[in-house]
Amino acid sequence: MAGLELHSLLLCDYALTAKDGKISAVGIFSQINVPQLPAVHGRLFVVAVLGADPGPYPLMLQIVAPSGVDILPNPPRLQIEVPPATTTANVIADLNGLEVREIGRHQLELRSGDQVLGTAPFTVNLIFRQSQPGNA
Repeated sequence: MAGLELHSLLLCDYALTAKDGKISAVGIFSQINVPQLPAVHGRLFVVAVLGADPGPYPLMLQIVAPSGVDILPNPPRLQIEVPPATTTANVIADLNGLEVREIGRHQLELRSGDQVLGTAPFTVNLIFRQSQPGNA
């Protein structure tokens, strides 16, 4: 393996790393339902599992809307250091206040420099809430 290779990339409600290095991801999803646009998704976690040669790697997360626009104004930039005799790296990023302005299929991208290591699609759906019976 030369450099980095993405094994898994997902969105979830919560993620943590145990003392032994295992990742727990809770509430894995591929859809965000909103009642109107623009909308803010309060909090989500991104989990990435990478095959990696030892060394330092700069990483960046970006979300691309259906129109092709990058929607994270200040995308998270991460620096990982893979120690010698290790072949994998786990990354957890906490995104708060994700603003979405378009319905449709979005792409979460994990990048290292100019290279897109991989993507995870998710869909933003516009849902309409019905009024409760008896309410005018």
